[in-house]
Amino acid sequence: MNMIPAVKDLEYICKLMYETYKIPIFFLDSNGEIVLEFSSNYVHHPLYASKQGIIQQLFHPDDPQQFPIFRTTNYLESFFSICLKDNDGFQGVIMMGPTLSSPLSEVMIKGLINDFHLHKEQHSVIHYYQSLPVLNSLKFIHISMLLYYMIYKEQLDIPMILQHNKTLDRPQVEMENPDLAIAERRQNTFFHHDPIYEKRIMQFVKEGRKEEVIKHWRSAAEEGGFGTLSKKSQLRSQKNLAITSITLITRAAMEGGLYPEAAYTLSDFYIQNIEELTTSKDVDHLLEDALYDFTERVQNVQRQKYSKPIHLCQSYIFTHLYEEITLADLANVTGMNSRYISSLFKKEVGISISEYIQRERVEEAKNLMTLTNHSLAEIYSMLNFHDQSHFTKVFKKFTGVTPKQFKDKPMKI
Repeated sequence: MNMIPAVKDLEYICKLMYETYKIPIFFLDSNGEIVLEFSSNYVHHPLYASKQGIIQQLFHPDDPQQFPIFRTTNYLESFFSICLKDNDGFQGVIMMGPTLSSPLSEVMIKGLINDFHLHKEQHSVIHYYQSLPVLNSLKFIHISMLLYYMIYKEQLDIPMILQHNKTLDRPQVEMENPDLAIAERRQNTFFHHDPIYEKRIMQFVKEGRKEEVIKHWRSAAEEGGFGTLSKKSQLRSQKNLAITSITLITRAAMEGGLYPEAAYTLSDFYIQNIEELTTSKDVDHLLEDALYDFTERVQNVQRQKYSKPIHLCQSYIFTHLYEEITLADLANVTGMNSRYISSLFKKEVGISISEYIQRERVEEAKNLMTLTNHSLAEIYSMLNFHDQSHFTKVFKKFTGVTPKQFKDKPMKI
């Protein structure tokens, strides 16, 4: 077994890793006490009495020496640790973290707060998560490989690390044999729907054929035959079925031409609302609403019958409406010359790209004025109008009234 570096060398290694990646790093001795620490950017976790608390729960003297160990806490923080072992046995652990594998929006953080009933700590919890460094899992593995090499002078590869980590700290979940579930289903006359039925519904969504969707969906609902996705709760089963259906509907709608950002946002919206419902009947009604909404939006897109380059431009404008949009951006998206795409857009849509962007921003401004409490100043700033005078001029051009007049007495959107 290779000799581990002396404490002074470990201190140098830890400091170098911290200065390079700005991820907190700790050296714990064989008793789990923090001996070395580099964590000047560490924000105290509001759910633990001390830093030692969160570190201690990740201290595992019996971890194998041959590879870095990755663990994620219940609160989604990622750490990796490397045991220090030599001929004299276990000497301690070097641990790096916490990090997040992807950014958490404030909405996601509030979801965690609700899951763990942390409402009294809300502001400090939000601040804590927003302070954590964000690294994708692959980069975090590379960092662990570098640290391991600095300690043991041995090379590792990613498949080896993943394989060794695969079974650690993962409780075995007892499940029935899936073949038995299939056999029981075959013995029962209450089958899942024929796959052809599902394909037909998704094809109708893709083609924007709302009347056919309504007819076939209601017919299926009356016949029954949907699967069971929870054995303990009919409501949970209905929600799971609805979520699965919305996922399929979302894909079909995008294939039909609905802007991906619009489709994914609608999907999130309906799934979030489904989770709030308390009766199976309400879940069924909301799923039906979602199906019709997606299909109608696809129908509206297809009525325009624009070419693929123009559709790409419109999709880009839809997604980046709150940002600065240039002709060069659209040329890059379509892979076409700026002058050509500008000419083609006006020929098919009937207005210039700049005028189209203005029109879409005015429509979004109307939505914000009707559905939110944002001030006019906030709205024109968010939508990249130069100033209030410019906003007012453009708004009146498309609506015939000033923003203030619209806000005082909004027209139908």
